[in-house]
Amino acid sequence: MADKNPFEKIPNLGPQKAGALFEFARLLREANAKVNLLSRKDTDDLEYRHVAFCAAISAFFTPAEGARIADVGSGGGLPGIVMAILYPQAEISMFDGVGKKIAMVNEMCERLSLKNARGFHARIEEQKGVFDYCTGRSVCALPAFFGFVKKKLAAGKRGSLENGVIYFKGGELEGELLKKNILPDARLDLEEFFGDPRFEGKSIMHFKARDAARI
Repeated sequence: MADKNPFEKIPNLGPQKAGALFEFARLLREANAKVNLLSRKDTDDLEYRHVAFCAAISAFFTPAEGARIADVGSGGGLPGIVMAILYPQAEISMFDGVGKKIAMVNEMCERLSLKNARGFHARIEEQKGVFDYCTGRSVCALPAFFGFVKKKLAAGKRGSLENGVIYFKGGELEGELLKKNILPDARLDLEEFFGDPRFEGKSIMHFKARDAARI
C-alpha cells in the first residue's frame, strides 16, 4: 500500500482529518520504539493495516454531538485516537491497564491537539459515570468484554446506532452468545469494505446495550 493512499476507502475524510491520521501514524511508530504498543512487524504498513483499518468505523457509525465513547483496552489509541480525529463532536475516553501505554496515548493526544480525548490508567469498571458507546479492538472474547462494560452503558441513542458496544472482531461469534441469541444489530465486513483478502473474517459489529447486559 506504500504507493497508494491508505485512506482512500474512508468516506468524507477531507484533507485536515487525513493529515491528522498520517501524523498519528507517525507518532505511533515513534512511540512504539519506546513502548511496545504494537508488535514490531505490525509497524510495517501501519497507516493502512492499523489506522485505516480503525478509520473504517466512520463508514459504520456517526456519534451525535457530545456522545460519550469509552475505548476499552485502547493500547496505543486504536481505535480511540482514530475516533477522536474522525469525531471531534464526541468525547473519547481511553482505558488501559498498562500505565506506559496510557502515558504515550496522552502524549500523542497532546501533540495532535485533540481536546476531545483522554487516556486513563484504569479499568472501566472502576470509573464513575456511564458512556453511550464502548468500543474495543480484539481485546478479549466478546462475552468477557460485555461483562466489563455492561454496567457502564447508558440507555438511549446518541448517534446513528443505538447505544451499545461497537467491536472490531475477527472470526466467528462465541458459542455463549449464540446460545443466548445475542447477535450483532449491525455489521461491517472489513474484507468487503477494503476489497482486501488480508482482512478476511474481520468485521466491526454493533450490539445494543440491552443485549450486552444479557451476559
